[in-house]
Amino acid sequence: MKIQNIKEIILGPRQLTFGFDNNARQEQDLVVSCIVEQFETHGQVILDKFIPHLKEQHDLTEIDALQYIFWSAHELKIHFRSDGKNIVPFEAKQILLKSPEKCVEILTNKVVKDSIFQDVTYFYQKLFKGKNNNNFNDQYDFACSLLSDLKNWETSLNSFKPIAQKPFYPGNKKINEHLQSLKIMLARQDSYSIIYTCYNNKEKIAKMADNIKIFSTFYPRQVKFWEVLIKSIEKFRVNLTEIKKNSEIFADFNRLTQLLASPSPYNLITEADRLLKTVQKHNDQIVQKRTKAHRMKAISKIEAMIEKLVNLFDSYNPGQDMRNKFLYALRSSKKQLLHTKNIKQIDLLLCDTEDMVDDFVEELE
Repeated sequence: MKIQNIKEIILGPRQLTFGFDNNARQEQDLVVSCIVEQFETHGQVILDKFIPHLKEQHDLTEIDALQYIFWSAHELKIHFRSDGKNIVPFEAKQILLKSPEKCVEILTNKVVKDSIFQDVTYFYQKLFKGKNNNNFNDQYDFACSLLSDLKNWETSLNSFKPIAQKPFYPGNKKINEHLQSLKIMLARQDSYSIIYTCYNNKEKIAKMADNIKIFSTFYPRQVKFWEVLIKSIEKFRVNLTEIKKNSEIFADFNRLTQLLASPSPYNLITEADRLLKTVQKHNDQIVQKRTKAHRMKAISKIEAMIEKLVNLFDSYNPGQDMRNKFLYALRSSKKQLLHTKNIKQIDLLLCDTEDMVDDFVEELE
C-alpha cells in the first residue's frame, strides 16, 4: 500500500453532505459484504492482500477501498486486529504509516454468546488435553486454533484415504464419513461459524478425534505389518489343505482371517502378530517339505534324461567331446537343483533342461 494513500485516510465518521452520495454508500456496503464473504470462506482477511482483491473484483482504487474499510471500522461493522489484539482505526492507521508491510487483519463484528463460547472452549481443552494449554479469552484466537486443528484432521484423513480404499485395509468408511463431516464444518470458516459448528457437533467431533488418533497410529506405524499380513494369508491359502490337517494351526489361520476382515482391528495388532508368526512357522515347514519332494522328482527326471542320452550315444556313437559336453550340462543342472529355493525355481530349471535335451537330440540326429 502507498504511504500517501494511508496518509489520506479520514478517521472518524463519514461527513454527510447535502446530496449524500448513495453510490459511495453502496460501494462501502459492497466492501463490507466482500469482507464477510472472505472471512467466512478463509477464516482470515489480511488488509494488504484484500485491497488488490477489491481492485481486481470491483475496480475500486486503493484509496477508496482503504477509506471504505476505515469508515466501516468506525461504524463497528468490522474490526482491525494486529499482533493478536483488536485495535481501533487510529491505531491501525499509525501501524500502517510506520510499517506498511505489517500484518493487519480485518474481522467481522459477529460474536458468539459468552455461555456458548465458554462451553466450547471447555470441550476443546478437554478434548485436546496435554496438547493445548491455552486459556482462551478471545473468540478469534480460539477459532483460529480450532480451525487449524480441523484442517489438520482433514489433511491427515486425506493422506490415509488412498491406502484405506485398498481391499482388506480398515477405516475407509469412517474416513469418508469424517471427511464429509469436515467438508460441511469447514464450509464457513469465520470465527462465529466455526465456534457454533463445534458447539453443535461436539459429539461428532469427539468421535472423530478418537478415530483420527487411532488412524494416526495405525497408518504411519502399523500399516506395513498389515500389508505383510494380507500377503501372508494369500500364501497360506496355497497350502490350506495341509494346514487343515493341524487343527490348532487351522484355528489360528481362521482367527487371522477374522482379524483381517474386522472393521476395527486396531487394538488386535499384537494378537495378529503372534498368530501370524505361529502360522508362518508351520507354513514354512509345509513349503520346505513340498519343495524337497518336488526337488527329488525333478532330480529323478534329469537322471532319466541322462539315461536317455546315454542310450542315444550307443545308437549314434558321437565323438567323446560331444558326449562329455552333453553329460556335463545335464549333471550341472542336476547339481543346480540342490540350490533352488522354491518350486518355481525348480520348475524353471527343469523346463530349461528339457529344452536343452531336445536341442541335444536334434544335434545327434
